[in-house]
Amino acid sequence: MTGATSAILFLTIFVLAAAALVLGFVIRRYRRELGLAREERQKTGNVSFIISAFHEVTKQLKEKEQELERLRSLAEKRAEEVESYNKDILRCVTNGVIAFDGKRLATAFNRAAEEILAVPQEDRLGTSCIDIFGEGEICRAVQITFEQQRPVTRGEASISRPDGTVWLGYNTALLTDQQEKPLGVILSFSDLTEVKRLQEQMELRERLTALGEMSAGIAHELRNPMAVIAGYLKLFSRKADDAQKKILGDIGDEINGMNRIIGDLLMFARPAALNRVQVDIQELLEGCLAAVLQARGGGPVVTTRISLSGEHIAADEGLLKQSFCNIIQNAVEAMPDGGELGIESRLVGREVIVSIRDAGSGILADKLKKIFLPFFTTKDKGTGLGLALAHKFILSHGGRIEVESEEGKGSVFTVTLLKG
Repeated sequence: MTGATSAILFLTIFVLAAAALVLGFVIRRYRRELGLAREERQKTGNVSFIISAFHEVTKQLKEKEQELERLRSLAEKRAEEVESYNKDILRCVTNGVIAFDGKRLATAFNRAAEEILAVPQEDRLGTSCIDIFGEGEICRAVQITFEQQRPVTRGEASISRPDGTVWLGYNTALLTDQQEKPLGVILSFSDLTEVKRLQEQMELRERLTALGEMSAGIAHELRNPMAVIAGYLKLFSRKADDAQKKILGDIGDEINGMNRIIGDLLMFARPAALNRVQVDIQELLEGCLAAVLQARGGGPVVTTRISLSGEHIAADEGLLKQSFCNIIQNAVEAMPDGGELGIESRLVGREVIVSIRDAGSGILADKLKKIFLPFFTTKDKGTGLGLALAHKFILSHGGRIEVESEEGKGSVFTVTLLKG
């Protein structure tokens, strides 16, 4: 091999080696760039996946939030409906209902309770049981129910109201949550004032009936010997001188007075047979007033204040007139030193209400329940039959008579009759 050939061969080998080195470098660089690109694509894909997943989770969270908001709104609406429904039930209950918490403070107060107690609930919410009912049986029942966790049923108590005393019938019940944990006490009550009044009138009627039957027997037993005494009195008066005649006359007057009492007693004892006609209340009361004042004659001045409505009722005119005359007579006699006599009549629904007010000394509280009993009187003179007869005749008409009195401030008799 010549030198030229060797040089060419060496040059060729050198070129091939250089080419191989360049090719290897190019291949490695390509591979490196290809790997970086793949890694970059992989990273880009991962980031895109994470962002996409984040957006999806965010979307789901918003949907859940909207669903929760919808459910919350439904729950609030349902709670408002339930609360409104419960309030409507409580408002429409005819019995008074008051809820007390563990400290016996009022937390709920329905409309019937307002009407029965005659106070708005705004003035009583948050106040204690004693502030509402006073220290009496009702508050003791509330305390017993909460402390001993047992109800009190069919209790009765009286409370003072601005317009007078009111009788209440009440029940208590323990207020608990769903786990039976005591929360307070529910007190329900109703107004028994009218029932009590009717009950008292029925008891009085029964006593008067029994007393009337006994009185009838006594009156008959007395009338026969009195008739004999009157006969002998007439016989003696024919032969008596003037002095004796005066004495016999006084005896005769006393016998006549006793006969009148016996007549009233028999009238009280007999059942009242009513002969009903249309009676003008105004005309009847004016006639009674005129008759009483005329019979009174002179003495301290009694002024009158009259406010009458021209109502008509179906009644026995004679018995009704006697009743009102007795009441007016009683009112005038209660003012021996004079004063004002007020007579008023008014129509309330289908009831005619007549009020007769005097300015006398009043009637003691312990005697108020006795004034319609026969022979009970607070006067020095009087038989005690006038108001008893008035009471009987008014009851026989299906009406009622009531009296309110305060010592030193006079009395008011109120007669209630059905219009017809």
